[in-house]
Amino acid sequence: MGKPLFVLLAGVFGAALLHIVIILSIPAYADRDAWTRIRALGAADFFHILPVRKPDGLASANPFARVAVCRFDITQEPIRVTAIGNVPYWSLSIFDPSANEIYSMNDRTGTDTALDIVVVTPLQMIGFRKSLPEELAESVLIESPDTSGYLVLRAVAPDGSWGTITREFLNEAICQPTSAF
Repeated sequence: MGKPLFVLLAGVFGAALLHIVIILSIPAYADRDAWTRIRALGAADFFHILPVRKPDGLASANPFARVAVCRFDITQEPIRVTAIGNVPYWSLSIFDPSANEIYSMNDRTGTDTALDIVVVTPLQMIGFRKSLPEELAESVLIESPDTSGYLVLRAVAPDGSWGTITREFLNEAICQPTSAF
């Protein structure tokens, strides 16, 4: 009877100790999430190009890809994202503040290699369905369940000769509210 009781008490004590350690370590990791780091990059509605290598913080981990991030809030107005360029490959992902991917596309999924999307709330989507502005007729409308989030735009540079072209593609990418609503 003594040995099983000892094992049970040791298990309970170990679990309690583990929970205390986890709870006490939460503040140390709370500011290391993607949303906090993206907010620290600067202004919203603007693509921030991430450095290729940065030991502490956000960086482009793939040496053949350049990455830009844009934080947005579509509470008042939808956001329009455009990019034009002759890069070998680009992809765009949209995330909510909890880093859950809500949409993804690349240059192979559209009819044109140019990027032109509008991120809207469900209520804004209803308005667009009633009357879509002519300047958005070719845009892809994406309904976001959250009013805030961030976009990650990646452009591939297969070798050093593409470096300038991919940087220009990301530098000229636009992420801004649209008053077309």
